[in-house]
Amino acid sequence: MPLRIHLVAGFHGGSGRSLTAALLAYGLHLQARRTLLVRQTYDGSVSAIDPVGATLPFPCTSLLLHPPFELTTGVSIKLAAAINQADARFLIALKHLAIAEVGADGDVVVDLCCHDRACNRATMRGAAVIIVPVRTSVLEIDWAFRSFSHFRDKQRKRRTPVPTLLAAIAPDRERDHQKALLDAMLRESDPERELMPAEPADLIEEVPFLDSAALTALLFERSIWQDPQLMERCRAFAAAVAVHADAYVTRMKGDADDL
Repeated sequence: MPLRIHLVAGFHGGSGRSLTAALLAYGLHLQARRTLLVRQTYDGSVSAIDPVGATLPFPCTSLLLHPPFELTTGVSIKLAAAINQADARFLIALKHLAIAEVGADGDVVVDLCCHDRACNRATMRGAAVIIVPVRTSVLEIDWAFRSFSHFRDKQRKRRTPVPTLLAAIAPDRERDHQKALLDAMLRESDPERELMPAEPADLIEEVPFLDSAALTALLFERSIWQDPQLMERCRAFAAAVAVHADAYVTRMKGDADDL
C-alpha cells in the first residue's frame, strides 16, 4: 500500500483540528502503522501542537506552507488563483519528509492551518482522505459544514473525489443530537446525491472526546495515552477513517493500472 496522507482541515480556528489530528495519528500508531504527525504552519503563525506532540510515542514535526508565487504585474485575479490552486510545493515537501520519517508506505496525518492556501487543489489531490472536525454548538457546526461543503465542491469535476468526512467531537450525551443535525444538513445540501452519494451517516465519524482533566494534562505535557478506554476509542476512530482512505488509495491504484 503506498503512502497515505490524511488531511485534517477547516477554515475556523479553535475547531479541534490539532487534537483531532493527534488522536487520529495515535490510533493509526496503535494499529502498528508507521505514523508521522505534521502540523502545517505559515509565516507568522504560532505553534500550538508542541504540548501534544511532546507526549506522543511517534514522530511529530511541523512544515511551513510556502509563500504565494511572485507573479508578474498584469496577471488577472482568476489566473493568479488558478496558479496558487495548482501549487504543489507543500505536497512535494510533505512527501519527501514522510518518506524520510516513515517510508514510502507509511501514514501521515497533517494538521492543516487556517490559511486560504492551506488546502488547495494540489494538496487535496495528494490526500487519501480529508477530515473536517466539528464541535457541538450551532455556530461551530455551521463553520465546519461550510468547510466540508467547500472541499467537496472543489472536487465537483473529479471522477474520483477524495473521501471527505466530518469528525464529530462531542461528549457521549450530546452525540446523538449532533449527528442528527449533521445528517439533516448533509441531506438538505445535496438532495440528488451529486457530491455525496453515500448515506450521511457514512460521512460522520466519532472523535474520542477528552475531558478537561485530560486536556489539562496535555497542556502541561503529561502523557494521557496509556488510558485503555482512550486507546480503544483512538483505535476505533483511526480504523473507521482508514477504511475510507485505504479504499480510495486502492481504487486510485486500480484506475492507474487500467491506463
